[in-house]
Amino acid sequence: MKKVTTIAIIAGAASLIPAYFLARKLILKNSLTKTASLPDAPPKEIDINEIQTKEIPSKVIQPENTPLQNQSTTESIKPETLIKSIQTEVQQTVEPDHDKSTYPGLIAPNGRILYNFKDENNLIFCEETQLGKRLIQLENSINIRDIGGYTGMDGRKIKWRKVIRSEELAHLSDKDVDYFAALRLKHVFDFRNKSKSERQADRLPKTAQYHLIPIFSSADMGLDHKDFTKPGMVDEFMRHIYKIQTEDRAQCFAEVLKYLTESSEYPILYHCTNGKDRTGFMTYLILSILGVPEDVILSDYTLTNLTFDESYNLLGNIMSEELGIENYHLWEFYGVKPDWLKISMDYVNSNFGNVETYLMEKTDLREKDFKKIRDNLLAK
Repeated sequence: MKKVTTIAIIAGAASLIPAYFLARKLILKNSLTKTASLPDAPPKEIDINEIQTKEIPSKVIQPENTPLQNQSTTESIKPETLIKSIQTEVQQTVEPDHDKSTYPGLIAPNGRILYNFKDENNLIFCEETQLGKRLIQLENSINIRDIGGYTGMDGRKIKWRKVIRSEELAHLSDKDVDYFAALRLKHVFDFRNKSKSERQADRLPKTAQYHLIPIFSSADMGLDHKDFTKPGMVDEFMRHIYKIQTEDRAQCFAEVLKYLTESSEYPILYHCTNGKDRTGFMTYLILSILGVPEDVILSDYTLTNLTFDESYNLLGNIMSEELGIENYHLWEFYGVKPDWLKISMDYVNSNFGNVETYLMEKTDLREKDFKKIRDNLLAK
């Protein structure tokens, strides 16, 4: 049973995914502002209700070369004001319905203290967070973000709408697919395993070429006999995942980086299942090559925790029923801890000094490739 449990979690509970996406679609239909139909007006990039805070005015950003009609703009908000507002209000949750499990004070029914993915140590904002541009809010999506806007090498800014990190794309609506078509998305890299990618195939625009790059197989996990009802077991599992992908899977991630060396191959998107761990490590590599400081990279990584409540209350509850485990035992599968990415950072820094040396020793990439990536992604 424990083997089945482990595989089901790693595969994203594939047998449950259709019900998950149906439930998410119904909730999104009732709670999110719908996107306008293309080509008249592409989808909005952000609906702050998605992250369960009050709506914060922001400028709507459209895909390049796409007409924008009837756009209204507001005065920009100072970063410190935005950060303070979000840090205060992100703790507020929408009124739960009868199907959601809520734990006042983050105390589980058995008295266990649950990890707070939305405190100041796990949801970190910086001067360049820019949620209004960064979060790409489509009809059927939770966790899709642009990695642009950060300051990289020589004070140069990363270009927007060139590289997008995402959850899996099997659930996209027709309008969502049209959004990526309007963006002229060129490549999509899928880090899921082959069986999962076939069961839950991405929905892509005709402009995009699909690439399957599996990072893990069931044999990689090595935790078939772990009891996830025991405190600390999920955390142990996740630390194991980060160790494997950092030490043994560098060449897989290098295949994505190769496409970034060609200026004609943008925009690109990469994703795993929930868009947080394999996707988070890929983002770390790219931002490091571009010269973004590690504290800013960690901040970007933690933005996944904005989506924790929705992910947990939908997929978490469904998985708990199927696996026969109370959902609070699976709590830590649906957020990210800075310490998890620090496992990768510490390994790279201790053994190689920096990401470039790590990649040159672990993969077939060379310094000339990093220079091309910087030339393509950093504004002049």
